[in-house]
Amino acid sequence: MILVTVGTEKFPLNRLMEWIDNLINQKLIQPEKEEVLIQYGSCTFLPKNITGYSILRETEFLSLVAKARIIIAHCGEGSLDLLGSINKPFILVPRSYNFREHVDDHQVELADQLAKLGVPIANHQEDLVNFLAQPFVAKLPVTPAKYYAQVSLLLEDEFETDLVRKELSDELIGTPDFLHILAEKNDFS
Repeated sequence: MILVTVGTEKFPLNRLMEWIDNLINQKLIQPEKEEVLIQYGSCTFLPKNITGYSILRETEFLSLVAKARIIIAHCGEGSLDLLGSINKPFILVPRSYNFREHVDDHQVELADQLAKLGVPIANHQEDLVNFLAQPFVAKLPVTPAKYYAQVSLLLEDEFETDLVRKELSDELIGTPDFLHILAEKNDFS
């Protein structure tokens, strides 16, 4: 199965949906031979002959990730956390402000840095074509949760507080549970 996921951002990522549709029309992706499942969020255009869901429960989504042969994902922090913890071929498609896919270009900037580390990035449809022809497993150097913890510790030092150090052990900082536990202990809404 090919799993395509764009997260739950309020901005559509129709550009990726159009790429997938083009690749289906060109027979480079063949839903009749391999299931194509798309978690499409707020996209307003969907490829033909696919199975699609706007949003999935986390357990359903993780089950699909486990079954997927290849994952095509937007370059969001949640995707990076997940993809950094699995051993599957994936490619990231950064949302771009120029296409009104996000409020800024932070995903493009992040993708540029990840590409320098060998992480597959699709800035154009041809990048996706090349990856699908020769998919490979890339390793993310450090999951974003680790970065968030490091930034939190730097901010604590700057503002002379010890919230993270006081509430969490060194062993927990940087693990996937770090952000969930920190959020439970503090109301960030």
